[in-house]
Amino acid sequence: MTIRQLEYFCATAEEGSVSAAARKLHVAQPPISRQIALLEEEFGTALFRRGNKGMKLTEAGEGLYQQGRQYIADMAQLTEQVRSLGAGVRGMVRVGTLYSTIPYALPYLQAFRDAYPQVELYIRMGSPQDLLADLNLGALHALFLRAGVRESLSLGGRILGNDELKLIVTAASDPAPDLAIIPLDRLRDVPMCLLRSDDMWGYNESLVKECQRSGFSPRIVCQCYDTPMAMQLVQSGFGVSFLPESIVKTMPRSGIYAKAIDGLRESFSVVLTWDRNAYHSGSVEHFLHFQESGQNP
Repeated sequence: MTIRQLEYFCATAEEGSVSAAARKLHVAQPPISRQIALLEEEFGTALFRRGNKGMKLTEAGEGLYQQGRQYIADMAQLTEQVRSLGAGVRGMVRVGTLYSTIPYALPYLQAFRDAYPQVELYIRMGSPQDLLADLNLGALHALFLRAGVRESLSLGGRILGNDELKLIVTAASDPAPDLAIIPLDRLRDVPMCLLRSDDMWGYNESLVKECQRSGFSPRIVCQCYDTPMAMQLVQSGFGVSFLPESIVKTMPRSGIYAKAIDGLRESFSVVLTWDRNAYHSGSVEHFLHFQESGQNP
């Protein structure tokens, strides 16, 4: 078994077909099919179930995929470390960020790039579940998350800042344009575009409870799947939302701004997170401990 065979196999497992894997890897289909066949011959078992809806991993294939993906990640990190010896800090750092942590991620990434210009940064935005899954597989080295998302993995992390939840409005939708802080009773009958009630942040829970304690239920006209959609709805005049204050920075010159709600003060910590049990190359170690070494983004 070779590293190339593993790469072909893992790409096919992730894409669901040889043709899609070929497009992803920019190679022809026959070599991929041939290498997968050689793997199945070597192991003496089928690695895929082939059908009209694509290729699905067998139990043996699933086991090989989990181990193979980690092996590929380990080999890539080892290669980066060896290449960096004697040549300054080089290599690649693969980072994941949430939409809501972009205002914290960008200054950190900019400062790190200025300090280590020879390190290439791969940056991807996604959902907490997808990013954590890729971190576990070794496809990402570090994540910018919100405290509370770090689940069962053996994760390390440190706080980069705190972000207060506020009402996200425009001048047209502001329920208290004459006040710096919005009284809770001004929210009665105000249309709201909130993240879904099953959203893992739990942003809505405190707002709903405070409104109910004041004798009314918030008028929720839309429950959004993600934060970017909520922001677009606010900008379009569909309603207001309740999100971390820093989210306003992702849409400059949009007319959107944040205001505190009287009696409702809640904040979340933004953390840089990584798998402390994983092997890290020199460039990744520099990235993880960049702030600790005195380089403040």
